Parts: sequence; C-alpha cells; structure tokens
Amino acid sequence: MPGTEIIVPDPMRRPQSGNLYPNLALVPAQFELDDTEIDLASTFFSNPTLSDWDKRTLLATWLDSIDAQLNYDYVIFDCPPATKIVSQNALACSDGYIIPVIPDELSSRGVTHFTSLVRTKIDEKLEYLHQSARVPKSATPDSYIPATKLAAIVPSLVKSAGNAASGMTNIHTEQLAALRRQWGASVLTTVGKHYIGVPEAMNAGMPVWNYWGSNAKRKVKNMMTNICSELKGRIDAL
Repeated sequence: MPGTEIIVPDPMRRPQSGNLYPNLALVPAQFELDDTEIDLASTFFSNPTLSDWDKRTLLATWLDSIDAQLNYDYVIFDCPPATKIVSQNALACSDGYIIPVIPDELSSRGVTHFTSLVRTKIDEKLEYLHQSARVPKSATPDSYIPATKLAAIVPSLVKSAGNAASGMTNIHTEQLAALRRQWGASVLTTVGKHYIGVPEAMNAGMPVWNYWGSNAKRKVKNMMTNICSELKGRIDAL
C-alpha cells in the first residue's frame, strides 16, 4: 500500500500568482484505478468474507497510515456516480456523502436509488462482513465509518429561463420542487445554475474564484461561494 508519496502538496501553486491555497493537498485520480477495480473484484484470499471486508476498507486503512485525522481538517473524495469497489472504499470511511443532481426526471429518481444503495448494499453489507468475519477492534481501521449519512443534495446545471417566474426552465422548476417535497432540508438552498464560467474555470485548472475569463462573472463566484458555505455547514454538523 502506498504512503504519503502519492499526496501532492500545494497543487494550486502557480508561477504568476504563488500558492493560492497553501493548506490544500491532493491525491490525483488516474486511469489505473479501473485496473485496480478489476483486480479487487476478481481477487480473493483465504476467508471470502474477510477478503470482502479487507477489499472495501483499503482506503480507511490508508487514511490511518497517514494519520489523516491529525493532519487534515477535511478529506473529500470525488467519486464517479457508481457504486464500484473503489467508491465503496470511499463511502466506508466517510462521515457523509453529497449527491449533485440535475433536476430532471431521470436524475431525480436516481437520488432515491442511490441513497438506498448506500444504506443497504454498502453500509449494511459492510457492517455484516465486519461482524461475520469477526474482525477484532484492533484490526478495524479507526477511519472506518459504519453508517454514512446523506450530507446534502446539490441541484446542479440548472438552466435559466429569463421570462419564467422562477428564473428556471419549467422542467427544472417542477423537478426541483419535487426534490424539495421529497427530501426537504437535505436539498441545498442555493441552486447551482448552468453558468459557462464554471466549466471554463475547470478547463483552465483554476477555481472559479481565481479564474478571470470573460464568463467568470461575479454571480458565478457568489453562487459557488454560497454552495460551498452551505456544504461546509452541513458537513460540520455530521
């Protein structure tokens, strides 16, 4: 298992502007994670139950090995919208998870399905493996979290419609209202609108607050500030 050598300190250091976020560290994603997924899915050793447990707590074990609890205030995993073993590893050591959702019929249905998967097919199954394999406390990673909470549902890529009373297209207005009826306060108050400045900043490898392209207007920065502030409050409350 790797150590701290895979952590990139100061990933936002730029020659023209210095170190934008000196307290930020990053473990970059790589295509080889797909290879790891295949290897993990097809590999077993000795006790199958214990093997399943170990494969799904590798990341928790790694966090313990780098003293993440002491060295970092927040650890954020950016996972694909799937429940592969690599994503299960992230959920196994997370206090909470965030669901970005486009408020349309298909995506809105996916929220219910995903939250059910996390509860029954990941958290409950992992705790079953933990108990069935009789993993002693001394061998259980400190970073293992048996019950992962829904921190927030974030409406994203919402399209504007200038003449509408809500300022959004009809379908997004209707589906956002449906999400709020079903999930209540779990849905963020701030709506992530489909502003061009956001993908442009990402393409430039810059946060929106430090990107000054023609479409990085003040409303884009304010929107992202409000989203992040809300999310921080939800995460701190877990």
